[in-house]
Amino acid sequence: MLGFGTVGEGTYRMLTDNADEIARKTGARGEVIKIGIKDASKPRTLPATMFTTDLEAVVRDPNIDVICELMGGESPAGEMVELALSLGKHVVTANKELIAKHGSRLITKARELELDLHFEAAVGGGIPVVQPLKHQLAGNDVIKLMGILNGTTNYILTQMEENGADFSDALAEAQAKGYAEADPTNDVDGFDTMYKISILAAIAFGKQVPLDKVHREGIRKVSASDMKYAKQFGYKIKLLGICEETADDQVLVRVHPTMIPLGHQIASVRDVYNAVWLHGDFVGDLMFSGRGAGAHPTASAVVGDLIDVMRNIIIGGSGSAIPYGTGLATTSISELETRYYLRFEVEDRPGTLGEITTAFGRRSVGLAAMEMRTKVGGKGEIAFLTHVCREANFLTALEEVSRLPCVAKVENYIRVEQ
Repeated sequence: MLGFGTVGEGTYRMLTDNADEIARKTGARGEVIKIGIKDASKPRTLPATMFTTDLEAVVRDPNIDVICELMGGESPAGEMVELALSLGKHVVTANKELIAKHGSRLITKARELELDLHFEAAVGGGIPVVQPLKHQLAGNDVIKLMGILNGTTNYILTQMEENGADFSDALAEAQAKGYAEADPTNDVDGFDTMYKISILAAIAFGKQVPLDKVHREGIRKVSASDMKYAKQFGYKIKLLGICEETADDQVLVRVHPTMIPLGHQIASVRDVYNAVWLHGDFVGDLMFSGRGAGAHPTASAVVGDLIDVMRNIIIGGSGSAIPYGTGLATTSISELETRYYLRFEVEDRPGTLGEITTAFGRRSVGLAAMEMRTKVGGKGEIAFLTHVCREANFLTALEEVSRLPCVAKVENYIRVEQ
């Protein structure tokens, strides 16, 4: 094993506590014989002889058949995975960043060397979604896939929705409970979700998605007011990773706060839970849901992958390292056609609504629903839902509306899924 943090320790415990059950299911007994770590000064729950800071020595050990990489990040994890494959060792990893950035190359290398490279735990923790996409659903044309892929942001948004908390207060509570890091950037700014949706898109569509072509927004601008208006309009706000087919061999991949109708299955997923929803041409709608992080759920996915590798070693075959190529063509989010929610602070005077409506109409953006309230100091607040329109038109219109004398401030806008 490389790495012995929360997931690493959980994986070790599951392998040892359930050793008899795993042996019964695989016909072999797996043994952890060395654990590579970065920091030898941290207190550990196992004897010191189990650990070493010489990661390369672990990978090169001729007695080791499988490297389980649970360190995270590109380096040194990436170099160790590359070395393991070159030495003929199977790899199981939970490293979403590594797979999102280098998955095509690493998986193709594993395939060419007739080795396994599994990464079920990289997306959704204990939710079994990677393997079904690679196998049971492989015959489907996936039309659309979207998911709540980060438990921290889902917890924050749940607190904002159910308790009326502002973003900063909900984030502080998440940090106090250990759901969010001291630096929450990776979660709240959408990087974690971006890595995960790009992995799912690559499996579903057979080519790796360039990360610089994934549109990414976080949840910092979502407010308690947005939550209230969403409920009035019949929606909930979730941070979603979305991938949809826009043409043959072309997709639009995006991460952003999204309004979901209250009746949609994914709208009911709350707290730290994750969910992946997809629509296939033959299977129709499917949803996978469960705890997306933590020692036990993620360890469950890691050990499931290890069991697959053990079975393959025993039967003398490999491979669920399903390869995918590079260069999946992407559509710009400016081409997206959807509905939008938007909220303004305005001057509370006659004619304001007409000026705004006219300005949007000039750019072919129709307003379908509206809520208004008066604020102190001669200001008002207006929230709209638009009809379906093209994103480029919407943003152009929004820029023009923001310059109207009657508009004091554009507070926020959020895309709406139907």
